[in-house]
Amino acid sequence: SEPLTVVEAAKFLSEHVQTKGRLVDLLAVETRPENRQGILYALSWHSSLDTWDLMLRVLSDENEDPKVRGQAAEGISYMFDQVSEGSPRFDAAVSVLLKAASDPSPEVRYCVANTMGASGYLGFELPLQRFLSDRTEAPGWAGTVADEAVRSLEYLKRQHERRTREGLD
Repeated sequence: SEPLTVVEAAKFLSEHVQTKGRLVDLLAVETRPENRQGILYALSWHSSLDTWDLMLRVLSDENEDPKVRGQAAEGISYMFDQVSEGSPRFDAAVSVLLKAASDPSPEVRYCVANTMGASGYLGFELPLQRFLSDRTEAPGWAGTVADEAVRSLEYLKRQHERRTREGLD
């Protein structure tokens, strides 16, 4: 139940690729939000596309705790560079992220802003600009939703240029 212990355990588990399957199994039975967040944190560092659909499901599940949904958004951000724009996976993520952009939780909106920036998808410029007026603090994160939107708009442009160079767009 101690957040620092959960984070340290997640870091340790993320270092070993063979833990991925077990982490997915644990997520299916774990109910405590802090532990679910820790499991997703560890899975995020695996950056494995076979968890893409899982992350999308968790992010779109309005019954999940906001910290868990936010962690799922962050997990997606680490995998966007493995997915081509216009692919079914990419389009599914765009749909889920656009819906989550209006989530009542500032924590979810903050993480969604971050993920939109990581995507390099210029279609996210307008939703990110809308976040610029959201001065709500995001618990557990660095600043407001607007603060993250500013950073994400800058990152979005750099990522888009990189994706274009690498032929992902």
